[in-house]
Amino acid sequence: MKIIIPARGGSKRIPNKNIKDLNGKPLISYSIEASLDITDDVYVSTDSEEIAEVASFFGAKIIDRPSEISTDTSKTEETIVHFLDQVPDVDEFACVQATTPMIKPSELREGFELLSEYDSVISVKEMTEYLWSNSAQPMNFQIGFRRRTQEMNRIYSETGGFYITTKRKFLQKNCLYNGKVGFVVMPKMSCFEIDTEEDWELVSKCMK
Repeated sequence: MKIIIPARGGSKRIPNKNIKDLNGKPLISYSIEASLDITDDVYVSTDSEEIAEVASFFGAKIIDRPSEISTDTSKTEETIVHFLDQVPDVDEFACVQATTPMIKPSELREGFELLSEYDSVISVKEMTEYLWSNSAQPMNFQIGFRRRTQEMNRIYSETGGFYITTKRKFLQKNCLYNGKVGFVVMPKMSCFEIDTEEDWELVSKCMK
């Protein structure tokens, strides 16, 4: 198994986000360390020399990402194609986000184990909220008749924390999940993703 962590430079909302200090360590170090707990083959794909230096210090192998797939509009799938071109002998692999520092090795390990049953595995969180559409219509309940949340049909949303699949399945559609998809249902603490300064403050306090 191998793990790829995309980490582009040039973050707009939080400058140098991937290597900014979070409770004493660079943000990206948390994903690297969790990944290294289950495999030595952890790669960081980056266009930034600073990120590469930090990631290497924490034990990751570095893939130099070309500038043409390192723009604001570049897709993660382009990074995965480049990773598969650069790294030999890839079978099962995970794409882990650098911005979800509270993911645990046990959750990644569970995802890889599920590949014996599924073509792809993604991290999700369970949703028990009462949902409304943008036209103010109830989506998963009836007005005047709302089940208790414990009785609601479970629905799930992607956390974006990780995606696990095989090289063969990915290259069929250049998609991180297809075929029979399995879930690793994450606890709330593992789902926090840092996109804004507000997220940063919240995660920092939770980690403490």
